[in-house]
Amino acid sequence: MRLKESAKEFGSLKSLVAMAMLLALRLALGFVTTVQVTENLKIGFTIFPTTVACMLFGPVAGAVMGGTADILGLMLKPTGPFFPGYTLDSMVAGFIYGYSFYKREKLTVVRVALTLATVTVLVNLCMTTSWICIQYGVKDFSLFFSDSAAAWQSFFAKFRAIFWGRAIKNACLYPVNTIGVYFLLNAVRRVPVLREYMKRSGTKA
Repeated sequence: MRLKESAKEFGSLKSLVAMAMLLALRLALGFVTTVQVTENLKIGFTIFPTTVACMLFGPVAGAVMGGTADILGLMLKPTGPFFPGYTLDSMVAGFIYGYSFYKREKLTVVRVALTLATVTVLVNLCMTTSWICIQYGVKDFSLFFSDSAAAWQSFFAKFRAIFWGRAIKNACLYPVNTIGVYFLLNAVRRVPVLREYMKRSGTKA
């Protein structure tokens, strides 16, 4: 039901305009506020417009917007070669945010904390770290077929080398993001225009 309702959001002109505005805001924040700490570590605040969009328009829209934002961001400001794994990360994160926040009567701090924990562990630490290892740790993908042992050895060596730095960064940002997203989403739900929109769409603000 939640997936079907989210897909219907693409049939509303008002929803499409709002999605475009939030997508533009996410791209702008990505360009202005993202700090590249190391080659494999960066800090940004795109989570805030992303979660607002996912709360308003659901998991399908969240996944589509996540993938679109990743591709457009790379086209407008290239930071390296295109790698589809990172696009998949943005789509999975958008889907999870949307499924957890869309059409909920209440957004409790527990729900927000568990949702962000899921994205942090599954997407940020497991998926993204794996893509970095494959992209930069395995120089020849044919090794996975001709010499799988050497390929996996290279993969895990890179994984161990960067995992803990990424884990510490995510652990530090997690409480900040959780508190920020909780207050932001509940503040957005109190905006009169959005309260009326969510009531019409079947959500109790």
